[in-house]
Amino acid sequence: MVRPRWLNRWRRSLEPERSHTVFVFSGGSVRGAAQAGMLRVLLRRGIFPDEVVGVSAGALNGVFLAHDPTVAQVDLLESVWRDVAEKAPIRGSVIRNVASIIRGRPSFDPGERLRSVITEHIPMEDLADVAVPCHVGTTDASTGQVAWWTSGTVVDLLCATTAVPGVLPAVELSDGQRHIDGGVVSNIPLRKAVSLAPTRLVVLDVAAKFTPAEKQTALSLMMVGVRAAAAELTRQQWLDVPADLEVLHLELPTVDDAPDFEFDLVPGLIEAGAEAAERVFDQLDVVV
Repeated sequence: MVRPRWLNRWRRSLEPERSHTVFVFSGGSVRGAAQAGMLRVLLRRGIFPDEVVGVSAGALNGVFLAHDPTVAQVDLLESVWRDVAEKAPIRGSVIRNVASIIRGRPSFDPGERLRSVITEHIPMEDLADVAVPCHVGTTDASTGQVAWWTSGTVVDLLCATTAVPGVLPAVELSDGQRHIDGGVVSNIPLRKAVSLAPTRLVVLDVAAKFTPAEKQTALSLMMVGVRAAAAELTRQQWLDVPADLEVLHLELPTVDDAPDFEFDLVPGLIEAGAEAAERVFDQLDVVV
């Protein structure tokens, strides 16, 4: 006997809706350390991801978590960040950076140290080898479009998505194209996260916020332009988030001069991330 279609629909309507929590990891350079502190609070409160979306520094944290979404893994992630604080993966010599510009090199730093750190600590070789699906975003340097990856050589993908233009070199990926920082055009990848049909978004936001530059220098104005563009793109992505979708927004307070490559600030950033998460939950407890 063939069951009528209306009966199938009615039976499905009686079934409880399956929860689907997507963790969204923003970019933020060294501020990505704060996401480790946020994760500590989330997982200890019993909030775990069903899928992970990340770009730039957030992709590093996202991949690490997706491999093993446990409190123990987050503790290990914190230790990795603290190791990074001891030995910065990106060289910051002003003289070396100026020399790179004069010589016409494509980036201030060759990216060797960062690749070595990722290779040493990342827990898998292929992005597909994770416990929960993980989506890493990179920017195709030839088109300016975001490319999303759920498989592939994880070291190459993470080197690509963290390749801040001018600071680190572009990376050629399996599609034959060179890719740069995924946060260039999608620093808080909400649009991708919404496309995964979540019932809840958990947004770990450590992106630098836009404020006018106090000093009108060439560098400060350039950064104003970059962050203004990023802020507008992020605003547009927030508009794509359905009003009835549950969103838990954990936000690290930052300003225009927030650090990008000051790795000695990592310990403080980890704790600042945990404090920001606790404040959100304190406010939720008051509302409830």
